[in-house]
Amino acid sequence: MIQTPRRALGKGLEALIPKKIEAVLEAPKAGLAEIPVDQIKTNPYQPRQEMDQQELRELSNSIKENGFIQPLVVRKLAENEYELVAGGRRYEAARLLKLEKVPVVVKEVSDKESFVLAIVENLQRKDLNAIEEAEAFKRLMDEFTMNLDDIARFVGKDKTTVANSLRLLKLPVEIRRALQKGLISRSQARTILGLPTDIEQVKLFQELLSGPITVREIEQRAKEAKIAAGKKKMDPFVAELEQKLQTKLGTKVRVFNNKNNRGKIVIEYYNLDDMERITRRLG
Repeated sequence: MIQTPRRALGKGLEALIPKKIEAVLEAPKAGLAEIPVDQIKTNPYQPRQEMDQQELRELSNSIKENGFIQPLVVRKLAENEYELVAGGRRYEAARLLKLEKVPVVVKEVSDKESFVLAIVENLQRKDLNAIEEAEAFKRLMDEFTMNLDDIARFVGKDKTTVANSLRLLKLPVEIRRALQKGLISRSQARTILGLPTDIEQVKLFQELLSGPITVREIEQRAKEAKIAAGKKKMDPFVAELEQKLQTKLGTKVRVFNNKNNRGKIVIEYYNLDDMERITRRLG
């Protein structure tokens, strides 16, 4: 029996490509055919770049024992030539088993629909790592002129989540690779992004690999680095004023000065007694 994939996306999917995507992913039993594996090309729009070899072997064993629970979805390119649309892991498992033929459903889809289908399938199965997901979103923007709102509707997430995902692509290469391999988590990577320079990001990343550091500790270091970077750019007069106020009041003071010489002074206190003490000094 052909199983229908679990739905995990928002209403935006139908808004972008009405009904057709769902119809392809459902791959109904009607229209099933068997074609030689060597007639199928891989999908150039496949967002997943790496496959877990252990999971692939397990899937191969399952197919060997039980056959295909769900067929591959392909599109026809020419006579005896097809391109994979959905079912990348099943295709690789079939090749691992050296199968001659595989069950398929042939569908007529465009390049955009083929890419959309590949992303949908992987997001539904949670097969994409953080970098693959971010790069897929970027391709939707670059190659198919979709904006943040379009992508957010499409994947059933809010715009901020998509924007945060895209920001991960700004990380230095070695940190992106570590995130891709699961050596660090998304939350750790997002926090590392809070550091102002690549050098500081890489330094904290290396510390993270050498020993356990909590997300809270990373956030604190990122905050301290931002403050330090801000002080370097601070006007010497403002920096001197800030230091004098801190000395006089015996607490942390921040002076924010904008281009129009307007700004604000923030004075910290730690309890009501401390607030009263500072108030007396100000008087």
